[in-house]
Amino acid sequence: MELSINFLGFVKRLGIENAAKLAKAAGFTACDMFISLDEAASPLLRDDYRDVAAELRKGMEAEGLKCNQTHAPFRYSTKRWEAPEHFDEFVKTLEISAILGAKVCVVHPLHYMEYLGHEEEVFALNMDYYRRLIPYAKEYGVKIGVENMWRRHPIRRNISFDTCSTAEEFVRYVDTLDSEYAVACLDLGHIVLPDGPHSPAEFIRILGHDRLQSLHVHDNDYTNDQHLLPYQGKLDWASITKALGEIDYTGDFTFEIGEQVIAVPNELLGDVLNYAGIIGKHLIAKIDENRK
Repeated sequence: MELSINFLGFVKRLGIENAAKLAKAAGFTACDMFISLDEAASPLLRDDYRDVAAELRKGMEAEGLKCNQTHAPFRYSTKRWEAPEHFDEFVKTLEISAILGAKVCVVHPLHYMEYLGHEEEVFALNMDYYRRLIPYAKEYGVKIGVENMWRRHPIRRNISFDTCSTAEEFVRYVDTLDSEYAVACLDLGHIVLPDGPHSPAEFIRILGHDRLQSLHVHDNDYTNDQHLLPYQGKLDWASITKALGEIDYTGDFTFEIGEQVIAVPNELLGDVLNYAGIIGKHLIAKIDENRK
């Protein structure tokens, strides 16, 4: 199991080689790279994006770090998704993921629309969305990680249900796609945001070994999507690691921490990574202790 961390914030501040060096020294063996195609300054928008991605990979691997996972752009409205150029962006994202060496590219379901009362409409839209992408995932050898989402109610502003925020719907999405190139990326922090019927541990057991092949690991106070390190919020990490061990989870352990966690001077980033690495290795050991 790779111990991985979301990496773009570190790369922007330190450069790829220095960021990789610090992560490797802290015990991380891999990283999750967010692929930004919306920023004018992104080098991945250039015509030579393939060379740019290859250089990113070279810089990481020179320091002993691999890219295990990527995250596709998101905040795509239905209207935007239907534009041909934006479909091409997702195809490009899968290609870049392959060049980086990623096994999984996390692709949010389309969900910037009214959800409650429109579940079947949203489901049909997302089946078309993912099915159009799966042939490209197969071509590039990168699995699509479907992620569980949440939202704030548009009027009450409280945490509310969204696409795949229940275990039953998440299972339906993955099973209906019925492809080895469509797997579950379970965001542990998102589970507790809607007032759902299942704890993270129960959610893990319902997804099971075959569906669950990717994680976003972070903590929160059950109220806000804070992307804290484990043990800084209220999630029950003993029950989470027990459940992951019991289903014999064989994916990677990938932190998705927020900017507030690394909001320290550059000279302290190594200490933050060291602390995160200690926690990650501890949690992986707990998973392994619970394997049958």
